[in-house]
Amino acid sequence: MKKIYINGRFLTQNITGVQRYAIEIVKALDKYLNDNKLNDEYKFEVVCPKNIKQNLNLKNIEIKKIGNLKGHLWEQIELPLYVKNKFLFNFCNCAPLVKKNQIVTIHDVAVCDIPYAYSKSFRIWYKFMYRVLTSRVKKIFTVSEFSKKRLNEYFNIPLERIVVTYNGIDHMKNIKFDENIFSKFNIEKNNYVLAVSSLNPSKNFKLILETAKILPEINFVIAGGSNSSVFKEQGLEITSNVKFIGYVNDKELVALYKYASCFVYPSIYEGFGIPPLEAMFFNCPVILSDIEVFKEIYRDCALYCNISDKYILKEKILILLEKEEVRHQLLKRKKFIFNKFCWENIIYIFVNYCKR
Repeated sequence: MKKIYINGRFLTQNITGVQRYAIEIVKALDKYLNDNKLNDEYKFEVVCPKNIKQNLNLKNIEIKKIGNLKGHLWEQIELPLYVKNKFLFNFCNCAPLVKKNQIVTIHDVAVCDIPYAYSKSFRIWYKFMYRVLTSRVKKIFTVSEFSKKRLNEYFNIPLERIVVTYNGIDHMKNIKFDENIFSKFNIEKNNYVLAVSSLNPSKNFKLILETAKILPEINFVIAGGSNSSVFKEQGLEITSNVKFIGYVNDKELVALYKYASCFVYPSIYEGFGIPPLEAMFFNCPVILSDIEVFKEIYRDCALYCNISDKYILKEKILILLEKEEVRHQLLKRKKFIFNKFCWENIIYIFVNYCKR
């Protein structure tokens, strides 16, 4: 029986796109093992620190808590000591620097492309880590052709060593929605523009706030790890038609997608961008910034805006609110997206590397 380990540090972190990728890959792998009766051939173990926040209901993969450290120290010291020379999957950008027999998924090179969005110490560590890992590990996985190209350009990795493993969307079909979110925050269904993300400058919430100011008759709901005081500290004006609701769980998020008039995601930079895919799943039309990766992933299934032009974003929002035929055409094209971006399809790539 072949023993394969999975770096489970992601279970100690809040769920963003990176952690979602890891969670859904592990769940899809667990299902694959069960459906194909491979438990006699492979034994998978998720190895994690003791301070986990996420609990996965797995049937075929063991979750093992080890060590006394946390964060990067756990990952760089206790994890490699435990797995030794066995094969290790790392799904969330980071991996033990001393280990060769492993694969790491690097979702993007934002620390290189938009360094202003990160602290100096963060940039130094990640650039150093990426340079070491990309020179040592067997393969690099990433989540888009765009990120593959950027990894090649920054770290001179041969393209044949980089494998694209897109994100999936099918995890949303099993999530029930919680409509209590509307009474909790006094949100009127079918009467708001939704935005979901973190406070990272790359998410471009400045453009949303500027657009809300010139669309006073439209309600905007911003969900995620947001705090309006942070925007105020940056000198950004928050008008009365903007409502910040902070972190929401998956059930609340699904309800927000389901009843939003449209979804706006004007990021300056992404490696993939899962939230627009989730919005489409619940028949919510999306407006995206016209950056390269979005054109690769979403093609003609979305409307696009310039990352710095509030008047273009205003125009696109009004089109979706006023022209039902445009909404219908966009959502009609989404079938292509869902057939391509499926966790169960993606898992075959990982299984293939387990067999080598």
